[in-house]
Amino acid sequence: MSSPVLKALVNAELEEAEHHARSISAAVARQIGPPVDLGHGNLPAEFVAWCKQKGVASLPARPASIALFVLERGHLEIHDLARMVVEISRCHVRRGQADPTSGYPVSAALNHLAKIEAPLSWPKAKRPHFSDLPYDVQQYLSLCDKDQTRAIKRAQQEAADARKKLKEIEGKNVEAEDADRADQGNSDRGGRPD
Repeated sequence: MSSPVLKALVNAELEEAEHHARSISAAVARQIGPPVDLGHGNLPAEFVAWCKQKGVASLPARPASIALFVLERGHLEIHDLARMVVEISRCHVRRGQADPTSGYPVSAALNHLAKIEAPLSWPKAKRPHFSDLPYDVQQYLSLCDKDQTRAIKRAQQEAADARKKLKEIEGKNVEAEDADRADQGNSDRGGRPD
C-alpha cells in the first residue's frame, strides 16, 4: 500500500474503529462501573521483544501467540512464565480488551510444561476439561484439593487415635471392674485378695 490516500483512509478507519470501541467501553463503564483496578504494569519486555521478532501484535495479543511464546520459553521456571502470562492478561483487561490468556491454548501450553492433574474430587467425565481452565485457576483448585485431602487425612488420623485411646480407656475400665469384682468376691468369702 504505497498510495498516501489509501494509507490515510486505512488510518482514518482504524481511528474511527478505536474511537467507537472506546465509546462502547465508556457506555459499559457508566452502566456497571469501571473495571476493577488490577494494578499498574506493562507487558513483559521479553514478550514484547518476542512479538516483534515474530512479527505479531503484542497488544492485543492472540492466544496462539501467547501459547507459542510460553512453549518456546519452556526453559524458564513455570512460576516466571505464569507471572508473565498474568501480566499479559492484566494489560489486556486494563485496556478493556478480552483476556487472551484465560483458556485454551495458553492454559494448555502452561499445563504442557508443568502438568497439574485434575482434583480427585472432580467427576471423571469432567477431568479432561480441567486443563482448559486458566492456569492460575488450575493451581488454585489443585491447592484447595490438596489442602482438603490433607485435612480429611488428618481428621481420619485423629479419629483413629481417639478410637485407640477410647479402647485403651475401656480396657482399663474393664480391668478395674474385674479387679473390683475379684476384690469384692474375696472380701465376701472373708479372704484376702491374691
